[in-house]
Amino acid sequence: MPKFNRSVLLYNGNAGASTIDSVLRMAVPHLAEASKSLELIQTESPEEFENACQTAATHADILFIAGGDGTVHSAVRALSAIPAPPPMAILPSGTCNDFARTLNIPLDLNLAAEELINGEFRDIDTGRINGGSFLNFAGIGLITDASSNIDPHLKERYGKLSYFMSALQSMRQADPFPVQLKIDGITYAEEGVLVLVMNGKSIGTHNFPLATIDPADGLLDLFIIQTSSLAALREWFSLSQPEVVTEELEHIVHYQGKSISIKTTEELDVDTDGEIYLKTPLDIEIQPGSLKMLVPKRAEELI
Repeated sequence: MPKFNRSVLLYNGNAGASTIDSVLRMAVPHLAEASKSLELIQTESPEEFENACQTAATHADILFIAGGDGTVHSAVRALSAIPAPPPMAILPSGTCNDFARTLNIPLDLNLAAEELINGEFRDIDTGRINGGSFLNFAGIGLITDASSNIDPHLKERYGKLSYFMSALQSMRQADPFPVQLKIDGITYAEEGVLVLVMNGKSIGTHNFPLATIDPADGLLDLFIIQTSSLAALREWFSLSQPEVVTEELEHIVHYQGKSISIKTTEELDVDTDGEIYLKTPLDIEIQPGSLKMLVPKRAEELI
């Protein structure tokens, strides 16, 4: 007996022929077997994708989103704007697939589809930011410089490696900037080259398995890297080691909160889930359990 009455698969028509072929060839058979009715929707722009998500949400039991972090971000923006959206599931087919990594969704589309249709629903937090939404992270400083400086030809050729190449280039040019924070009503003054507000555990394929980072705990984790020194970089990558205690780090500051205000002296670009279209100042609030997502059963260990 089918698990879903009416499923909708949305994917980006500009993703490339090989990516689209992989989605249709590897994922669709599993989704069709689990669905009484399966509708496929191909879009050509982020605006069309968001409109298609909102339209499909009026009649679908579940939305399967095939794409990378930018496509997932568009889906979250669309679904956050409507009351009681249907559940969503990620079929990872992008460069980094960061939130799929957080939810322990396999990066192989065949395995991802198989594990998802045999998975379970979880209530996942989202972040509200200046009237919009994000799922994985919001950041200013080095992260926006790295995203802006990526050579599209290098991205096409080297994939996720291009992000690290761009980040290293940006680090050589980074100067600390002052940051005024208000976290759950308490004011802090900091300085750094990178400010990250995280809901997920992975950025640029780099995982941060800290116990404090949980996309279903009703809290956001804020990190400030204070300098672009090699010592700071080593500390940043040390966060992937579960035994690291953030309070003992010398070049990284860590906070948690439900409501976060960020102000900078100069207006700075903001990266949300890999998309740059906002600027500081920022007002961010956690939206606990606002999005129901289909995840593999083994993801229970992570969230």
